[in-house]
Amino acid sequence: MLLLRGTKKLRDRLKGALATPGDVSTTVLGDWLATAMFWKPHAVLLVNQRTLLPVFMPLAPAATLLQRIPAAIAVALRAQGADDEFIAAELAAMGEIRIAPTNDRSTVGVMTEFVFTAEWRGRHLVGDLEALGLDLSSFRLGPLRDRHGSPDRELAAVLSAPQVTSSRPSSLPSNVVELRPGISTTTAAPAATVASRAAAKSQWWQLKVTLLNTSPPVWRRLVVSPATTLAALHEYIQAAFGWWNYHLYEFEAGRARYGVPDPDWDLGPPTRRASATTLNMVVALGGSLRYTYDFGDNWEHKVTVEKAIPPTPGARVPICNGGRRACPPEDCGGPWGYQELLAILADPTHEEHAERVEWLGEWGGGRLDPEAFDPAEFAVNLRAIRNATFDS
Repeated sequence: MLLLRGTKKLRDRLKGALATPGDVSTTVLGDWLATAMFWKPHAVLLVNQRTLLPVFMPLAPAATLLQRIPAAIAVALRAQGADDEFIAAELAAMGEIRIAPTNDRSTVGVMTEFVFTAEWRGRHLVGDLEALGLDLSSFRLGPLRDRHGSPDRELAAVLSAPQVTSSRPSSLPSNVVELRPGISTTTAAPAATVASRAAAKSQWWQLKVTLLNTSPPVWRRLVVSPATTLAALHEYIQAAFGWWNYHLYEFEAGRARYGVPDPDWDLGPPTRRASATTLNMVVALGGSLRYTYDFGDNWEHKVTVEKAIPPTPGARVPICNGGRRACPPEDCGGPWGYQELLAILADPTHEEHAERVEWLGEWGGGRLDPEAFDPAEFAVNLRAIRNATFDS
């Protein structure tokens, strides 16, 4: 049996048996998550919960989608080098497919990032869904940093294992969403919020934004209005670090999340609208919140309100007036992938050195100085982000 864990917008279009409590996938690869993409023509993205392998396939006709899923998975597995015996065993176990809601925030985040990246980077491949899946399968993903890095390598490790006895390895994320450790989040009480709003007109806030899990640390210092919306703060952080702003993001304060709401969210309270939430509504002086950019690479930042300062006559916020070290390249696999990249670039004898130099050439001219930081680039980057947003 295969459990297909679909987003609401996909489940609404499917007719099939619903999963019951206690149902588990009997395939080696375990559950697959799925969502609908209303491209022209409409498509479906499947993501394997165990390996994060992406598989794209046509949505229409929706009435036969469940019957067509095993064949689409088989094609993708064959393209990844799986042998006929393994594929046949997986297909036999998929004789029955039951539908269930999504249950894993990490995999949902990766699935959302695949859709987002496909729309921005893979438009030339949208006509070839199989090629699109192959292209994205080599992406280094943060959730795989402690395993094999990318979906294709994770699948290769499964295929080469001498014996697989469980479709639910212990390394899979828990279905229970917990607050992540390492952040001291202070949510302003109602009275403090009122006071903060009143103070917004007479003071600025100095923030320190630290990219977590990097050593030596990468950080930026920003000066903003306390009444800055979280959507605007997202743009400021993007400009300060030099990110490209083509992935999704989320702020987390206490148990609340802020970003771009997704009507298909199945796990816990829905994301609140960042454009309707100001900084001083969710954090007070001395407090902090978490900012995550790119759910695939999982770049996590700690945003700390260091102090309030009087406005500088003649100056305007936002201001970036400090920082340390260069922003890692986009899509390099998160903090773990960045450290690996630096090590490979520093070793001309490494077997992947030439490949990484070529990839880096496509990203940023073939050069990467991890110590470089120039606050003057902030205004240029912010203008580019705003122009891109306006053009879209």
